[in-house]
Amino acid sequence: MPADSADNEKYLAETESFAVIEVRETDGLYFDLELGMVTVHLTEDEYEEFIDLVKQLKLK
Repeated sequence: MPADSADNEKYLAETESFAVIEVRETDGLYFDLELGMVTVHLTEDEYEEFIDLVKQLKLK
């Protein structure tokens, strides 16, 4: 985990190029997907839908 991460951030998974970060804010739970030079910010519902999408790929 990077040394500059805030107390409200929790790294769930990380590779050399990618990371999934759980972010707790006062208005809810969010997930940041760091994909190289791009960061995607997702609500909890969007993140769950994204995980379902990835699981579908794994089944094929």
